[in-house]
Amino acid sequence: MPKGEWLSVEDIAAELNIPVNTVRGWIRSKRLKAYKPGKEYRVKRGDLDRFLEESSNIDNGSQDKD
Repeated sequence: MPKGEWLSVEDIAAELNIPVNTVRGWIRSKRLKAYKPGKEYRVKRGDLDRFLEESSNIDNGSQDKD
């Protein structure tokens, strides 16, 4: 497993400055795609980036209307 490609729940929580339980909740509700090769969840960087993009409250189409 190349370092940096896979993130732990703790890595994500630290990066986003949010509680670990929030990340686990996203995974349990299937909002964030994760893998569980053992006892711990792992998330691909691309899946996290996609989740964050889709969860954004900014409408990308409305930014150029000024």
